[in-house]
Amino acid sequence: MTENQKYAKTATKHSISIVEVNVNAKNLNYRKIKKCLQLRYSSIGIIINTKCFNFENIMLYASKNMLFNAPRKWLMFDLTDQHVNNSDCNKMIDPFCNECMKEINKPTLTALSKLNLSVDADIIMAMQGSHKLSLFEVFNYGKIQGGNLKILYIGDWTTRKKLDLSYITKYKYYRRWNFEQLNLRMVAVVSSQAKDFKYEYLNSVDTVAGVSVFTRISSIILHVISDIHNISYKYKVVDRWIGNYLQNSTPSVSRSLYFREQDISPVLRMDNSVGYVDFVYPSVTSIETRFYYRIPTRGPGKFENQFLRPLSTGAWFCVLAVCVLCVFVLMMSSKLERRQSSVQYAVFSVVASICQQFFEDSSEVALRRITAAGKMTILVTGISCVLIYNYYTSSVVSWLLSGPPPSINSLKELLESPLELTFEDVGYTRSWLQLPNYYYNKRNAKVEDELKQRKVFNKKGGPLLVPIEKGIGMVKDGGYAYHTEVYSANTLISRTFNQYELCELGSLKSIDKTLLFVSVQRDSPYKEFFVWSLLRLFERGIVSCIQGRTGAPDVSCEGRSPRALALGGAAPAFILLGTGYLLGIVVMVMERLVYPLKP
Repeated sequence: MTENQKYAKTATKHSISIVEVNVNAKNLNYRKIKKCLQLRYSSIGIIINTKCFNFENIMLYASKNMLFNAPRKWLMFDLTDQHVNNSDCNKMIDPFCNECMKEINKPTLTALSKLNLSVDADIIMAMQGSHKLSLFEVFNYGKIQGGNLKILYIGDWTTRKKLDLSYITKYKYYRRWNFEQLNLRMVAVVSSQAKDFKYEYLNSVDTVAGVSVFTRISSIILHVISDIHNISYKYKVVDRWIGNYLQNSTPSVSRSLYFREQDISPVLRMDNSVGYVDFVYPSVTSIETRFYYRIPTRGPGKFENQFLRPLSTGAWFCVLAVCVLCVFVLMMSSKLERRQSSVQYAVFSVVASICQQFFEDSSEVALRRITAAGKMTILVTGISCVLIYNYYTSSVVSWLLSGPPPSINSLKELLESPLELTFEDVGYTRSWLQLPNYYYNKRNAKVEDELKQRKVFNKKGGPLLVPIEKGIGMVKDGGYAYHTEVYSANTLISRTFNQYELCELGSLKSIDKTLLFVSVQRDSPYKEFFVWSLLRLFERGIVSCIQGRTGAPDVSCEGRSPRALALGGAAPAFILLGTGYLLGIVVMVMERLVYPLKP
């Protein structure tokens, strides 16, 4: 039985599956190697001899296909008859052993230096010494980012003395602590209208024009991690989060990470980017956006109040039916009383009751007798009209005494309002304007498409994208609805609005409160490291401290401020009064024209 067969038999007893691929052949079968290294349900271990004919080719193939990652455990045997002197290494257990690198065979060292290794690499190299094997850990903080090959001495293994495995089993990022000022490429979204932008603004606690608050919160947290682990960031600025995943498309955060042009971004929304990038958990910030506006005092009645139409259509039909019934009954009773103008008497009696007036019939019949049916009809008509007026006046008074609620409750009402739309010039708004399948809220997709066509793309005058200071100023002047995120808006509103203006301020939610995540490349070697680091910051309360320092105060109207009834709101009373005057004039003219003609 060969050594490989003995090893396979022993591994099988421990429920370990073994696959062997011959890499010494001249015509290397990469298809078998790919199948062998394919990850299924758990981590896999790879054992390879550096003296194999195709060792370097195998390693370059694994490097090109990003197979030196955490789930794949590599064990390389660098067997040689040459004696290796580890006297210096034995004195340096934790530091990087540069002296030991000199003892490694040059072909092996050359092959390792060509590999695209990163901080998550899990490679152990066993070098043959005098009656022992010296074990070394091989990794790089980032070959692409300019890092150098690191070889860390672990210990010696002999048949007599077992190796202390506590160092190997210890979490690897505890010993890969210092990144030695490695430059990680960071991409962030900054408004194109930001003037004299400096990268230090990404770490500012105060409001910065052109940099959203959630970008600053996440960036500050990432810089806390960089200070702890000796990392530096190389910045790139773009003007949008999501873009097309095409090679020559406009730069965006998701595109830069997808094509591995950048390593990390402070924040990214999951919508439209799942499957293209990876996200670091847990979330460190969130986004919530609204349309801010001052409650309109002009335009259709439903944007001032509902008093132009206090009753529903069905209620109005019921009122009309009651009036017709009263006219009919009153007309029948007047005929029994033998009145000369029974129709005129019935109609004008009901109209007079509706107008809270009295119609007097001076005929002799009226003086002699009035039927019980006529009395009852007049009573029913009067009570019905009093109830209708009582409901109307009660609605007016209750509305005037209550605080003003937001008069626009949906995007559909915003679409029909007289307000002009403006937007903050930030990355997610540019994506919303340019990508047909990107929405603030997918539940409102149809209304958002209609909003774009009617009020955005066909905007007649005024700027569409404005800085937040100017946008909030336009809201204060009235006539505009400005779309921005809540934190920055509350900060400016609390400084610039007085109590009277706060009581007239309304807002309509656009993006519900949504968690944002630090984003990295798909299958990024740095994902596990940043997850571990963020969890440690959460445990120590650093994340909540940063969120509290960058938070904005809540803004609200203190108490209740009654609103005056606008002319449009009181229009029904004026309309009814004017209708009564006109009707009186028409009756008078008819009397002047008709009665002189009678003999």
